Amino acid sequence: MPLFKTATEVFDQANDYLLRGDFGTALNKYNDAIRKFQKVGDANGVMLASAYASVMGLAQNLSNPNAYRAAAQALHAVGDQPIKLGLRESTGNAIAHEAEILASATEWTGLRPTSTAQYQQKAEALRQVATAIRSDIGGNVLVLPELFKQGSFTGESRALALAAQSEEALAESLLATDPKGAAEHYQTARLWWSQAGNGVQADAAAAHVAQYGKSAKCWFCGREVAGENIHFVPMPSDLTDLVKAADKDSPLPSFDPQTGNVYACKGCHGAVHHLADALATQRMNELDAKIQPQIQDLKNQIQSIKNRVNML
Repeated sequence: MPLFKTATEVFDQANDYLLRGDFGTALNKYNDAIRKFQKVGDANGVMLASAYASVMGLAQNLSNPNAYRAAAQALHAVGDQPIKLGLRESTGNAIAHEAEILASATEWTGLRPTSTAQYQQKAEALRQVATAIRSDIGGNVLVLPELFKQGSFTGESRALALAAQSEEALAESLLATDPKGAAEHYQTARLWWSQAGNGVQADAAAAHVAQYGKSAKCWFCGREVAGENIHFVPMPSDLTDLVKAADKDSPLPSFDPQTGNVYACKGCHGAVHHLADALATQRMNELDAKIQPQIQDLKNQIQSIKNRVNML
C-alpha cells in the first residue's frame, strides 16, 4: 500500500467530501490535489481541481459577487468537460454561466440605493438579470444554490423573484414624486412574488400598495395628498362627534375614524413639529433661567454650612 496518495486519489477524496456537504474539507483536498497535479505536470488535472476549488470557495462567500465571478472564470477554463456538483452533473461552461448570472443577481439585490438614480439603476439591472436567467436557465434547477442548501428552485422561479425586486426598486424611485405610481409597481411586485410562491414577500408588497396608494386631505390646510407616512402622517387628536360630522361630506378622509388621529401633510406636520420644538426650547430656557439662581443659592448655603463645620 503506497504511503502517499496520488493526485487522482486526493481529488477523489475531495469529491467525496463535496458529496457529504463538507465544503471546507473538500476545498483543502482540492488544493492538495492541485499541488500534486502540478508536480506530475498534469495540466488538465490542475484545471479541473482548480474549478472545483473555486466552487468550494463560494461556500463561505455566497453574498460576494466577486467569488461567483472567480468561480466562473475557473469553470470556463474547463469548457464543456463534465462537472459534478452533488447529485447534479453539468458542464464547466454551463455552471460558469450560472455563476455569472448569480454574481449579477447577488450584486444588485445587495445594493442599498441612496438616491432615485440608484433605485432606477437597480431596477433596470435586476430586470436584465431576470430576463437572462429566464431565457438561459428556464425550467432547469439552479445547481449552485441547491448545492449550498439555499433551496432548490428553477431559473424561472428565480426570475420571478428578481422581477418582483426590480418592480420594488422602481417603486421606491417614485416615492418622492408619485406615490400612487409607486403603489402600482408594488402591486406588480406582489403578483410576481405570488407567482414565485413567496407569500411573505407578496404580503409585504401588498402592505406597501395600501400605504403608498392611500390618499387623504390634510386636516390643517386641506391639501389632498397620497402616500401615508411619506407625504402625510396621522397625528393624535381629540375629535368630538360634532367635529367629525363637519367633515363627513369630504371625498377624502381628513382623520382616521378608528383611532381619532387627524391626517397632516408633511408640510403642516413639519411646521407643527418645529414649532413644538421651538416652544419646548423656549420654555426650557425660561425654567432654566428661573431655577439657576435658586440652585446657586442652595450651593451657597451648603458651602456656608461646610465652612461653619470646619471651624468647629
